[in-house]
Amino acid sequence: MILALDHLIFGDGCGDRAPFWDQKYYWLVDTYQQERDGRYGQLYQWSGWFGAQLRSIQWTHPRLGERRRLAGREFIAFNSTRRWFRVEVSWALVDLPKDINEANAVLRQLQSDLGR
Repeated sequence: MILALDHLIFGDGCGDRAPFWDQKYYWLVDTYQQERDGRYGQLYQWSGWFGAQLRSIQWTHPRLGERRRLAGREFIAFNSTRRWFRVEVSWALVDLPKDINEANAVLRQLQSDLGR
């Protein structure tokens, strides 16, 4: 039900948004406060630019300064926007290197780790 609602609002499966751009969804588990197994995860999408690297869709806005540990790395809420009844949240990698070449290497490694 929730995935069907998300595809209706954020990409309807008829060639718009997610299917047209061939976006991949990743099931990631937040282990910031405690270790959890895979059933407490959420779907995220890779965006891969220097502001925010992941995007999620959830019911509420994140708390100010909310952090999550996803795929062994720490992320902080970058931006959130309400669309219909759901909230689209961008997540930024914490401690991204300032040097552009090092930052690109870290982002390529993150994308590679997500694909496994």
